[in-house]
Amino acid sequence: MFDKQEMLEKLTGIQSSRKSYYTELNYLVEEMKKKNSQLAVINQLTQIQINASWPETSIYIASQLKQILPLEHFALSLVKGGTRSTYLSRWNGTEWQCQTLIEAASADMSLNQTRLHASLQEVLIDHAATSVPLHSPRQQNFGFLTILHQKEEQLSGEEYELFLLTASHISVCVENILLFQDVHEKVKIEAQLVQSAKMAAIGEIAAGIAHELNSPLTAILGNSQLLLREMGTSSATPLMNDIYRCGVRCKKIIQNLLTFSRQEEYQFEIVSIDDVVEDALGLIGYQLTVSGLAVHFEASPSPLSFYGSRHQIEQIIINLLLNARDALAGKEDPQITIRSFHHQEDDRSYVGLFVHDNGSGISPDHLPQIFQPFFSTKERSKGTGLGLSVSLGIALAHGGKLTAESESSHYSRFTLLLPQLSDEEVHDDEETNPDRR
Repeated sequence: MFDKQEMLEKLTGIQSSRKSYYTELNYLVEEMKKKNSQLAVINQLTQIQINASWPETSIYIASQLKQILPLEHFALSLVKGGTRSTYLSRWNGTEWQCQTLIEAASADMSLNQTRLHASLQEVLIDHAATSVPLHSPRQQNFGFLTILHQKEEQLSGEEYELFLLTASHISVCVENILLFQDVHEKVKIEAQLVQSAKMAAIGEIAAGIAHELNSPLTAILGNSQLLLREMGTSSATPLMNDIYRCGVRCKKIIQNLLTFSRQEEYQFEIVSIDDVVEDALGLIGYQLTVSGLAVHFEASPSPLSFYGSRHQIEQIIINLLLNARDALAGKEDPQITIRSFHHQEDDRSYVGLFVHDNGSGISPDHLPQIFQPFFSTKERSKGTGLGLSVSLGIALAHGGKLTAESESSHYSRFTLLLPQLSDEEVHDDEETNPDRR
């Protein structure tokens, strides 16, 4: 039989109360731990780097939310300027990988959400999507956070409320990134305008100097020709011939400089790539040679013509040659090789030209960024970071391509491809415009 103390405990329920108390206490402790974990994640989500890329931001948010919400994949969507950009972060079991989806956006945000879910389910067929909006302080919806989970799983009411709470904190960070990008873009545009103004001023000065030099050069050439006729086979004739040849060379350089500085001259016509290379070398070839560089030009055995602006393509070649010169500074046996060639790609014929140097090369980290505006590895006084960006823009405007390959400390090769004209098209143009021959 039970003793007196045990009987009292059973009759008064002290034992059962003690168990309920400890059960309730354990539950409260676990809830506190859960809340602390959620608060820690929310705190981490407010520390998104303001200069992070959108794929990096999406992956960071996904990795944090996965700690407190049941999700397999995650998407950050932003609606801006009639476009919806979705950064889908997918977990492959070991790491996050981000895929970018871009579609046209609607003014109706509910319709955007419906289309978003449809496009995500095309990529992840077995998954359902739950989205919450991103709001600005003025309650304007500018995007969505989307959790992707198995179709049979659903967020509980408490989990959905937590998702909404985190979205309100993330909205502030995302909007800060958008503002930072807008300001950064404006600063870049302003810097580009300043640089364009400088280049325009330099072009104007160069044109003025060229005009000033033309008059004395005309006198030098004319007088040297007259003296050559009178001198006959005098011992000073070779010296006078040198004076005349140097004068002709100077005149050609001035003509190239004048043409290069005239923006209005950028008219499309049928052009030979080899002629453009010769013009570019006539302008800066001597400058490269006196710098101690060996410049080799290997022209294509067959004529290669394209339809475009002679002076804009000349600008690309000059940019590539000057970059090659800078890469060869301090190198032993510095060489630049220029070669024109025919290239066939995707059933299309291209006029090809590459500029190869055995200089310092480009590091693998920098190679993907070299065509971005204002990116430069040169000293501030030696480069603006606009040359390759402008060159790429010109190539694309001609329906062509500009690519780069390099091995650090060994070489760099830039390849320009422009749509080639057939012999029939060139012949037809010569018959229509005989003055171009």
